[in-house]
Amino acid sequence: MANAYDVIVIGSGAGGGTLVHALAPTGKRILLLERGDYVRREKENWDSRAVNLEGRYQTKEIWKDTRGRDLHPHTNYAVGGNTKFYGAALFRLRKEDFGELRHHGGVSPAWPITYDELEPYYTRAERMYHVHGQRGEDPTDPFASAPYPHPAVSHEPRLAHLAEDFQRSGLKPFHTPLGIQIDERNPNRSACIRCGTCDGFPCLVRAKSDAQVKDAEASARATAATDALIASAKTAKKGAPPKAAPMQ
Repeated sequence: MANAYDVIVIGSGAGGGTLVHALAPTGKRILLLERGDYVRREKENWDSRAVNLEGRYQTKEIWKDTRGRDLHPHTNYAVGGNTKFYGAALFRLRKEDFGELRHHGGVSPAWPITYDELEPYYTRAERMYHVHGQRGEDPTDPFASAPYPHPAVSHEPRLAHLAEDFQRSGLKPFHTPLGIQIDERNPNRSACIRCGTCDGFPCLVRAKSDAQVKDAEASARATAATDALIASAKTAKKGAPPKAAPMQ
């Protein structure tokens, strides 16, 4: 068969993109289906008006709210999914999150797995996504079998002042664990330049650890079919075929 694959993954965001990266070393032929396309690298990546006001990279779909009114979802369809636009904060769920939790609005059932079972994979993911942080700062942190792979990113001056004020008040501020390609000891070699347009923006210098960056490392073993919409026979519509190419 000309186009036979061992594994087909639907969606290239944090889940699908990470899965493809993990499967790539197996040598299996992988097809990744993504309903969006690659986010174009252009100066508008860092343009607040283009990104936030004009919604340049957001889907133009119209959803419906509970009353049947039009609703713009403010989400993104692209290779890398919404990790192309996230603020690179990569927290672990807390141990308690995996058990049954009772809230004002009802009961959140327990997961079929525990935090302890998932913990080694959190550690692998933190290495994969180049996470910077400092274990022990956050008093709510669950057990971790290894330190963060990279040191915490230093605070901006204003945040540093706030952290000092909070500490004097008896609080315990901590550095947010961030998945970015930054080297503060050698800034001339650092991919991240602390541009100020991270959360909500695609990274023009590709220094954010998004799922597309991780996909690139698996390019020789996987094929991405972009503009590919998975639909049932009842909802399928005729249109242009998906674009398939090795991952960029």
